[in-house]
Amino acid sequence: RPAYSQPGSDGKPLEVRKPKLPLQPVVTASFSLVRLISHPRQEINQSFMQEWASLVDNWLRLGKRVYFFVHCPIEKYSPGNARYFQQLLEERSAIVPPLPWNKIENFPTQLSLF
Repeated sequence: RPAYSQPGSDGKPLEVRKPKLPLQPVVTASFSLVRLISHPRQEINQSFMQEWASLVDNWLRLGKRVYFFVHCPIEKYSPGNARYFQQLLEERSAIVPPLPWNKIENFPTQLSLF
């Protein structure tokens, strides 16, 4: 899990209030919901996201519906991390619709919720 694997960009531990539970990447229904808590540093996310891209690609090819949610404890990194995951799926020719991100010249930043 990326969020637990390394400290944040400032060297401090990321504040993650989620329990460290065993990972069970198995689909037992016609769909799967995955919530990936990513790390702010892309190089740390890379191996985790490549593994997830492989799993998601396989599930989609088996006809499963996949809901994949990517976020980061430092929310300004969430859109870029989601975009990177989409790119990994597209590189594998996964059965996903293309998103219009590549047509956006000035990619927006994540807004604050509060």
